[in-house]
Amino acid sequence: MARESASRTRNGTNDDVDRSRRRFLGAAAGASAAALLPATDRTRAASTTDGTVTLVHDTHFHGRFRDASADELSLARYYSVVEELLADADNGLFVGNGDDFAPSMLGLEYEGEHMVEALNHTDLAVDGVGNHEFDFGADVATTRFEESEFPWVVANLLDDAGDPVPGTERWTTLEAGGLTVGVFGLVSENFHSLTDYPAEWQVLGYVEASQEAVESLREDGADVVVCASHVSTGVHETLAREVDGLDAIVGSHSGVVFDEPDIVDGTVISEFGDEFDHVGAITLDAEGGLVDWRRTDLLLPDSDPDPEVEEYDQINVRYTDEIEPDEGLADLADEWLADLEERLGQPAFESEVELDATFNNYAIETNWGNLMTDAMRNVGEIGDIEVDIAANNAGGIRSDSTYGPGEITGADVMDILPFPNEILVVEATGQQVIDYLEEALRPHPAPDFGAQPAIQVSGLSYEWTGHGDDAGVENVFVGGEPIDPEATYTFAHNDYSIGNSEVLSEAEVVLESGQFQGPFVLEQLEQRDTVAPERENRMIRVDETVDAASVARDGDEITLTAPVPEGAAEVGTDPADYRAVIRTGDDLEPTAVNAEGDTIDVIFDAASLTALVEGVDDPALRLFGGYDPDQDDWAYDYEVPNSSGYDRFRFKAPVDAAAVLEGAQTDESGDESDNDSSSDDDDSGESSSDGTEDADGDSVPGFGPLAAVTGGSAGAYLYARGRSSDSDGRGKQSKSPTDE
Repeated sequence: MARESASRTRNGTNDDVDRSRRRFLGAAAGASAAALLPATDRTRAASTTDGTVTLVHDTHFHGRFRDASADELSLARYYSVVEELLADADNGLFVGNGDDFAPSMLGLEYEGEHMVEALNHTDLAVDGVGNHEFDFGADVATTRFEESEFPWVVANLLDDAGDPVPGTERWTTLEAGGLTVGVFGLVSENFHSLTDYPAEWQVLGYVEASQEAVESLREDGADVVVCASHVSTGVHETLAREVDGLDAIVGSHSGVVFDEPDIVDGTVISEFGDEFDHVGAITLDAEGGLVDWRRTDLLLPDSDPDPEVEEYDQINVRYTDEIEPDEGLADLADEWLADLEERLGQPAFESEVELDATFNNYAIETNWGNLMTDAMRNVGEIGDIEVDIAANNAGGIRSDSTYGPGEITGADVMDILPFPNEILVVEATGQQVIDYLEEALRPHPAPDFGAQPAIQVSGLSYEWTGHGDDAGVENVFVGGEPIDPEATYTFAHNDYSIGNSEVLSEAEVVLESGQFQGPFVLEQLEQRDTVAPERENRMIRVDETVDAASVARDGDEITLTAPVPEGAAEVGTDPADYRAVIRTGDDLEPTAVNAEGDTIDVIFDAASLTALVEGVDDPALRLFGGYDPDQDDWAYDYEVPNSSGYDRFRFKAPVDAAAVLEGAQTDESGDESDNDSSSDDDDSGESSSDGTEDADGDSVPGFGPLAAVTGGSAGAYLYARGRSSDSDGRGKQSKSPTDE
């Protein structure tokens, strides 16, 4: 999969981890695992298999029996590989790390009951609690925990009386090969905001809960202590350094896939993503030292392995056509799926383009994001309300798959939007809208996933900057008009996001629609024969703003000349990497780009550029382009840009639209008009009292209800690029450290 990516060391995302990592892999071919490990007090490999335990992990199944876009990648095949690894181990334990009940279409329909039956069929020794176990409330979660034939563990969740969450244990011990293995679970400290966890129930700190768990397990005679983690991968190093006696951490909340294990202060850290693409196994000795580490990649028959497979002997590939599905799990899946397939398995509508519902939705504007948020604005018809704006949190778009071109089924839509989230409409001031956009933004420093707007929007456009103290939004437009901080706007969003937003939770709710997102969006799309949504200029990334571009006319061409960004190591010259954009969201690609010295000449067809701005009052013309950042200038301890969807940084130069029009009126004899693009008329957003202005659609298709559904477009999107995809072509990516 096109994960963010497999080895954090090779991505340069965490220098401290890199420096402390003991290089388990990468040694000379043929060396034994014991020879590769340092002889420290806590990382000594056993000379024989006696006194070892192998932990096969992760789960993170999201309530699915199979991958949303590839039926062959299934729980039944995944478990067959697990069984093989357990059989090969002298003493094996299958360890889960949660998020097994939801989110998915099946999870929404059956509230995890189907997964308990499936997991009871497996040889799962213990499962760590994840946030999605609580998607349907504490009562449902408790019922599912109690129906399970294996223990659920979570050390840092307590009820209002200070007792373990009903139906779970804080930690447990397991016996394997003469060893006592202690296992505790851990979830995010912001658990209340992640799921339907009772407000009065407690969430303890990571280190506090982990240290308590380790000490108790050691007192109970545990030889080896393991954390079944459902916290973000960035927390693991802190746990390794600050929790004494912790031997290993398996799994995470982040969906990261390792090419090799981390060993931080003697604690082994091992992560294998989520769902059905990877199965991992680590073997520990009686003192918690790492003996062996294995990763098995499950691939479709026509897929090419990741390069890491050739580089590391400890990574191998199993193709799905060579894996015999576990018969019991396959039968269970067929039984649970039969009814849903009958109701939702038929084509609902057709798409002329591929719909991107991957985790790209965290980092960039996507055509699916435009399609669904445009559809959400139609919810106002229920209360006879015209909805100005709609948004959806990226974590609510969950299938991490692409669909089409071709027929799209109801099951596809429900897999994309599997949460029981009701669409609400609030009345928010313009300032609250601006504040919400900044609240949603996830800026640098963010080494694992990069800067992200983390939402999808409709009826709204804006520029966003994701660098530390400079992070924020500007040039915000609603319906193509500059946002008025004092005016009020109707804003459709889901109840989960509204309730967890400090900004929107203060806005007045003017419509409780009673409509869950998945069924409502499906109903709207079923009314269309064909859709063809495009990416538009709704969310524009800006890493650096340069001085205004000058304007020069020469015959049939107009050249916009902008300074090279101070933070650039190299400026691109591909015309596809540049756009002139106005406030309506309409844009134009140049015919050529020349970069020499300290300036960039961006050349446009004069008639086309003139047509872009004429007839639009205060068009807020801006030039956007791409460049490679100077890593030293940006002073991050990892390489940027590291956000999925961006190969380069983006700069903005204001442009004087009046100068463009003036140049169009010059004598065709070739006289040149050279003007500074700094007039208030053409960069009104830069000088407006609210400091906001951007490119989006007033009359442009894409900003009325269901405009994307009807195939309307404001033109090719500024950040057009090839979709990052992995070897099986499904385009999956690492999700953000925090999701719904």
